[in-house]
Amino acid sequence: MKITFTTFLLFSFSFIYAQQKTGSVSGRVLQSKDKKPVDYASVAIKNLNDSSVVGATTTVADGKFVFKNLKPGSYRLYAAFLGLKNANKDFTITAEKTEVNLGDIVLEAGTIDLQTVEIKAEVPPIVVKKDTLEFNASSFKTIENAAVEDLLKKLPGVEVDKAGTVKAQGETITKVKIDGKEFFGNDPLLATKNLPADMVDKIQIIDELSDQAQFTGIDDGTRTKIINITTRKDKKHGYFGNSSIGYGSDDRYDVNANVNRFNKDQQMSVVAQFNNVNKQNFGGGLGVNSGSGGRSTGITNTNAFGFNFSDTYSDQTQISASYFFNKTENLILRNSVTQNLLGDITTVFNNNQNNTSDRLNHRLNFMVDTKIDSLTSLRIQPTLSYTDNESQNNSIYTRDYSTYTTNGTQALNNHNTAPSISNNILFRRKFMRRGRTLSLNFNTSINNNDADNYNNITDNTVNGGVTTQKITNQFNDQQSESVNQVSRLVYTEPISKTLSLEFNYQNGYNHNTSDRFTYNFNPATLQYDLLDLTYSNSYENTILTNTAGFSFNGNGKKYNWNLGFAVQNTDRTNNNLTQNYVLKQNVFNYTPSAMYRYNFSNSKRLVFNYRGSTNQPTIQQLQPIPNNTNTQSIPVGNPDLKPEFNNTLRVAYNTFTVGKNRSLFINLNLTQTSNKIANSSSLIQSGINQGKLAILPVNVNGTYAGSVSSSLSLPLMPENKLNFHINVNGSYDRDVNFTNSLKNITNSWSVTNGYRLVSNLNKLDLTAGINGSINRSTYSVQPNSNTRYYTFSPNISVSYLFPGEIRWSVDADYNQNTGRGEGFDTQFTLINSYISKQFFKNRGTFKAAINDLLNENQGITRTANNNTIQDVSYNVLKRYFMFSFTYTLNRMGGKNRNNMRNEGMGEGNRAGGFGGGRRN
Repeated sequence: MKITFTTFLLFSFSFIYAQQKTGSVSGRVLQSKDKKPVDYASVAIKNLNDSSVVGATTTVADGKFVFKNLKPGSYRLYAAFLGLKNANKDFTITAEKTEVNLGDIVLEAGTIDLQTVEIKAEVPPIVVKKDTLEFNASSFKTIENAAVEDLLKKLPGVEVDKAGTVKAQGETITKVKIDGKEFFGNDPLLATKNLPADMVDKIQIIDELSDQAQFTGIDDGTRTKIINITTRKDKKHGYFGNSSIGYGSDDRYDVNANVNRFNKDQQMSVVAQFNNVNKQNFGGGLGVNSGSGGRSTGITNTNAFGFNFSDTYSDQTQISASYFFNKTENLILRNSVTQNLLGDITTVFNNNQNNTSDRLNHRLNFMVDTKIDSLTSLRIQPTLSYTDNESQNNSIYTRDYSTYTTNGTQALNNHNTAPSISNNILFRRKFMRRGRTLSLNFNTSINNNDADNYNNITDNTVNGGVTTQKITNQFNDQQSESVNQVSRLVYTEPISKTLSLEFNYQNGYNHNTSDRFTYNFNPATLQYDLLDLTYSNSYENTILTNTAGFSFNGNGKKYNWNLGFAVQNTDRTNNNLTQNYVLKQNVFNYTPSAMYRYNFSNSKRLVFNYRGSTNQPTIQQLQPIPNNTNTQSIPVGNPDLKPEFNNTLRVAYNTFTVGKNRSLFINLNLTQTSNKIANSSSLIQSGINQGKLAILPVNVNGTYAGSVSSSLSLPLMPENKLNFHINVNGSYDRDVNFTNSLKNITNSWSVTNGYRLVSNLNKLDLTAGINGSINRSTYSVQPNSNTRYYTFSPNISVSYLFPGEIRWSVDADYNQNTGRGEGFDTQFTLINSYISKQFFKNRGTFKAAINDLLNENQGITRTANNNTIQDVSYNVLKRYFMFSFTYTLNRMGGKNRNNMRNEGMGEGNRAGGFGGGRRN
């Protein structure tokens, strides 16, 4: 398999360099009035033989442009700029004349004339704007019935893992908007996995400013990586979407649908999904856990339904609302081996689990953003959710302590409900003086959790030939409530055209209660009515914070910066109601911040961002009560914990070569934490919990973390037909914890790299690559337990559209895991394939598919951190066959239309947007 993939890559490179000799064309764009260069003018080249566009770019600061890698042939060059007349020149590339200089191209003054250029794909594939990288969807080919997720996989600098999580330029995407509007709240998977790719005009990857910065226009350094999908003009009025139904072997079924109705600014979408093949087209914490590499853990049945609505009215009031429901049933068969490194003692814990769970979720989002007058706006954004989870976990386990061994069984049945409500109110006011603003933000959240669990454990400990049995049969009644209120006031005052001052004040109130009452089974009454005070407690934690600060903000032509400083006072009261004990803490923290952003050009920038922040311990970490539902450890809270303080530095560099579609992104993150909350683990030598680990959270210092991610994208063939993507990531963590009272320092590092070839052709869809990683962890208390393990996974995906609208596709992944230990070093090949045929004017597709052709799929993970090394194997979905039918709905303006984007007929492929940029 390794030889096959290596040969394939070498063949690809040989093919590329064997292409015929290419040429170049250059020139300069001037305006007729004063003969000055025109920067950011749009320039495109059309092949006169087949009318295809072979390249597009914008001029640099001196009006110059250059196109390379042009095959011999006849071409026409177009130049345009908003407010000037378009101009064109013809030229020819031959084997003898490979370098052509067109000299000065003069744009005459005149009215805007953007419609004279009517050629397809005229918009450049990639455009760099301020804080935005924009991809023209028509420049990246996808197959029929593709989702937005499939389009994202084609884009340079974008990674999509098997679970659907999207990373852009090394950062995880937390939100996807449609035409600037939220889609199902903050669940990006509902957009990327459900919306069809042929609705997309452009994909915009945005470093979105905070709400405060967007309002004031002052960059405070707080940014979030999001995606905005702009829809094609022909999709903005009518219905579109698709639905599919499939049934296969072993009673496997897969049904899903998405229907969208867009009418200018009004958007309505319905999504539905029903299957037992481990597909979940949603996230937001509503699904089940995933295993290594995003491969689903266990077997999951999913039922889900959602509705989304948004509209903008004539007075610019925006309203959006969404409701999402899902119900999942999950079966996990899990085997784990855990090594606990406790100074000179190593314990080994083997656990075989059978876990079934039923999870029910409701989520409702609403938002209204309106203007009270021309200077004042108000936004209200409530969210309601409800979760009901019921699980049954049966375990057979062994705890091995070299001198004695414990064999045991556990039956743990749990039922918990968790309703929550939150509301965000943002009031904003601008004044007559430009840059003077006032904003007030109220954020309230209330979260409840009510859990009942029945815990039945039987332990048999063999020590010196003597067997001792211990039985635990308990009922745990747990209730917790959290009320959190944050109010923030911000005032900005301009000092000059380039300098401004911000004053801010924030008040926070957080009140948590946790009641846990444990009852032993009473054989006399056959009831759980014997209160066990050892595991029962009622606890309250109240935190009041007051923060006052200021920041200076500067903006220049090529740079902007921010320097801030704040003082935070935290007053915390821990009230142990059961023991009638109150502990009070009062802490002052100083939280500096700094940001510097330098733009070398419109497509190259460097950013430094520093933040100081605090992190409060949770009520579970504070509550001084042991929890014996875990068969391996007894965690207990520590009311003396102090809050963590984090110093975080982020450095980001990105560059994009306009016209060549080359890009490079590098992100560096460094974090130092004071009073880090870590664990102190010790072996319980006697008593009812003998052999378990006592886990106590404590504050430690000397912890560091760093990571670097980089992405390089190179076009290997002209016209964006084949691209090469390289991703290299690394991380390092220095953790401190205690094991049997000994200080343990764990140093962990990992390196991950990936190489991908991605095609961009009409009928052939090809992706081939290799991914590998190495992980290393060392332990100061037990150097002989240092570990190093590897993964290696080449993959290839090939799809071809034959005559008669017949498509054949195969997707192969080879997975090799080494360095994990006996029973966990594995290698297997996962092959999925299908053949499909389109009918009904390409609106219907019949498909015959097979999943895991070789029936080799496996679930394996290893984690090594602090003083623990754990290997896990779990059940996964294996081979099955399925037949399905998909129907595409595309009714625009009362007329049915086929998939126009793939046929090159959509409005998005015309000249809209070729007219050039406006000078800033």
